[in-house]
Amino acid sequence: MYIQVFRLKEMSAEDYNRIMKRSEVETDSVIGEVKKVIADVKSRGDDALVDYTREFDGITISAEKIRVSPEEIKEAYHKVDRETVEAIKTLAGNVRRFHAAQMPNKMWSMEVSPGLVAGQVIIPLDRVGCYVPGGRGWFPSAVMMSVLPARVAGVPEVIVCTPSAPDGSVPPGTLVACDICGADAVFRIGGSQAVAAMAYGTQTVPKVDKIVGPGSKWVLAAFKLLYGEVEIGTHAGPGEGLIIADETADPEFAAADICIQAEHGLDSAGVLVTHVEELAWAVQKKIARHIERLNEYRKNFVVESLKKYGAIIITSSLEESIAFANDYAVEHLEIMTRDPLHVMQKIKNAGGIYLGHYTPLSCGCFGSGPNHVLPTGRKAKVSGGLKTADFYKAVTFEYLSREGLASLKDAMVKLAEYEGFPAHGNAILERFAREQS
Repeated sequence: MYIQVFRLKEMSAEDYNRIMKRSEVETDSVIGEVKKVIADVKSRGDDALVDYTREFDGITISAEKIRVSPEEIKEAYHKVDRETVEAIKTLAGNVRRFHAAQMPNKMWSMEVSPGLVAGQVIIPLDRVGCYVPGGRGWFPSAVMMSVLPARVAGVPEVIVCTPSAPDGSVPPGTLVACDICGADAVFRIGGSQAVAAMAYGTQTVPKVDKIVGPGSKWVLAAFKLLYGEVEIGTHAGPGEGLIIADETADPEFAAADICIQAEHGLDSAGVLVTHVEELAWAVQKKIARHIERLNEYRKNFVVESLKKYGAIIITSSLEESIAFANDYAVEHLEIMTRDPLHVMQKIKNAGGIYLGHYTPLSCGCFGSGPNHVLPTGRKAKVSGGLKTADFYKAVTFEYLSREGLASLKDAMVKLAEYEGFPAHGNAILERFAREQS
C-alpha cells in the first residue's frame, strides 16, 4: 500500500511525531550548509552566485547573465502557447481582484476627543523580492501569488529570483507571468544563494526590504537564518495538505486530493483524517489508481513523501478529527463534510481552507484568488497566508490643537510622573508655560 492507515488512539509516539513534524527535520539538517552559503554570498556577491549555480544546479552562467534580459522576456511569449498565456491572464485577474479587496483605505482619520484628530496612512514598502521555485517544476502561479499582491499594495519595485532550467534559461511560462504581473526584474538564481542575494544585495541583485515566496528546505533554512537581516514573509516550505472528511466524502476525490501536495517533492505531506472507518480503507485502496496515473517524475515524489509524511488517520468522531487538524496546523486544509461551513468555524489553525467536495486545494494553487503562499511546519498556529497587508506599512498619525492638548494635559503629565519620565511631562507643560508666567 502507498499510504498507511492509523487509528489515532493507537498510534505510536514515533509515528505521531513523524506525521506532526513532517519536513521540519529535513530543514534543520541543512542549516549548517546554508549558513556557509549565506556568508559566501554576502562576501563575494555575484561570483558566489555563479559558483553555486554551477555547483548546486549544474548550470554555468556568467555574472552578466544573472539578470534576465528584456529580449528574453519578449521572446518567451513565442515559446508559450496562446491558451497558456490566456490562462495566466485569467487567473492573474482573479488573484489581483482578491488582493485588491484586501486593500484598506489609503488614509483615514477620526476625532478621538475634542481637538485631537488621529488616523492611519498606508505606505507601501520600497522594494520587495519574490522567490519563485524551480527545479521540481516551473511555477507561473507562484509569480502571480507574490508579485501581484505587492503591486496591488503599491510597491514601486518588485524583483523575482528563480532557478534556471537545465539549459540555463528561465522557463518561458515563468517569464510571461513575470511580465503580465509587472515584475521589474528577473534573476536566474535559486536556492539559499538567491535568498542571500536579495537579503544583502550583490553587484547585480539589489538588496530588498522584504522577501516572500515558497521554497525548498534550503530556501526555508535561509529564511530562518536571515530573518532580522531582512524581513521575511510567510514561511512557506515543502507542501502540506490535510483533509477532514465524513461519510459524505467521495473516496475517489479524497484519494486524488491526498496526492496534490505530495507531488511537490520528496519532503511534502498528504494526510486524511476521518471518523468514518469505511472511508479510510476505501481511500487507501483507491489511492493507487491516482498515483499510477502520474508520470514517473511526479509519481516518485508522491510515493516517497506519502511513505515518510503521509497518513490516513481514523478518529472516534468528527470533533476529534477537527482537534487533530487544529494540532496539525496544516498549510492547505480541505473540509469534505456535510456542512463544511459549520466545521470551518471550529478551525483555529490552517494556512488556507478549501470548502466542500468540489474545491480541491488545486484551485487555490492555480489562481482562484486567495494566495497559495501559506505557512508550513505548523506555523499556521500563529500566522496566515501571504496577503496584501504584507507589502505595506500602516503608519498612524495624530494632530492636537492647543485646546486638544490642554484637555488631556493633566492626565498625560500625571501618567508621565507615575511612569518616571519627567522629560515627557515637561514637553507637554512647556506648551502652556508662558501663560503661567
